[in-house]
Amino acid sequence: MSRLQFFTHHKCASKWLERYLKEVAFINGYSYSSTHYSSIHLPASDHITAYVNASYAMAVGLGGGGIHIIRNPLDILVSAYHSHLTTHSVLDWPELARQRSILQKSDEVSGYFLTLAFIERDDFFNGAVGPLHAYRHWHFSDSAFQTLRMEDVVKDPDGALGAAIRSRLFHCRLPVGQQHSFEAIAGRPYGTTDEASHYRSGQPDQWRDALPTPVVRYVQTHYRELLEAFYPESLA
Repeated sequence: MSRLQFFTHHKCASKWLERYLKEVAFINGYSYSSTHYSSIHLPASDHITAYVNASYAMAVGLGGGGIHIIRNPLDILVSAYHSHLTTHSVLDWPELARQRSILQKSDEVSGYFLTLAFIERDDFFNGAVGPLHAYRHWHFSDSAFQTLRMEDVVKDPDGALGAAIRSRLFHCRLPVGQQHSFEAIAGRPYGTTDEASHYRSGQPDQWRDALPTPVVRYVQTHYRELLEAFYPESLA
């Protein structure tokens, strides 16, 4: 059977993706492995692998391409700020512990600027690149990688994600999509915000009401090619 490689990034529903892929592997008797490091190669013998802080150079080096799941960088920034401020574990992540100490002493507007700088670093975690650093170096025109929007995947896992999996793992059985919905995982309606939860609201386009205008302009300028291709409405 074919091998299926997934690539995604911090704050792109990576925990959700791992949960989903583990069930895919379980119900089909497939082997599965994942890593949060950007340069570690997972066993080639595993049927499904997930690189949740992927870098393009590493992904290309693996060969075979795969499925690349992305999120609007503007919403990554909003999600990262809130989780870095309060909810994300700092266990074994001293870089985040230091970042949190700064965020907790800063106002929200300053916090978004600080978060932007943090997730653009190539060392925001020891051994992993930040999500926007990965975006800046990713060749989105590379046809070896099928790019899916996290916003679509989480809302309807039976749709594009299911089709992408079955196009590579023929006759693969999929989990019940409803069991992986925001409501099922978070225990509250989609779009309802809980500041104390890792799954804060699930609602896209929060950046419109949250981000300072200079931050929005910065992301629109420096990530314009990505936004034009996948989130053109964000350039309005």
